[in-house]
Amino acid sequence: MDKLYNLDQLKELSGGMEDFVKSMIDTFLEHTPNHVSEMNEALNQEDHVQVGQIAHKIKPSIDLLGIENMRDLVRQIERNGKDNDPQGDLKELVSEFNTKAEAVFEQIRADF
Repeated sequence: MDKLYNLDQLKELSGGMEDFVKSMIDTFLEHTPNHVSEMNEALNQEDHVQVGQIAHKIKPSIDLLGIENMRDLVRQIERNGKDNDPQGDLKELVSEFNTKAEAVFEQIRADF
């Protein structure tokens, strides 16, 4: 399976400090699954604005860990949520996000 993430940006930011890279990955694995759960709860409550706000919180981690297959998706969820789901496709987008996020979490846990 191809890598679902790319740590080049994080490694560059760390200046070669492997402990920093590991700390950032640990933080991602500790907090992001909780944010995803919160996003699903907000979606179930049809609180679309909250869904967008949670996507906004997740976005920097997606960027920092170079998770390209989720970069545009998290932004689309953020926009749709903040605009109160004008196309009515937020549920489908979050479902896709859940699937991709779980694969990323699994791969990163296996690698670190």
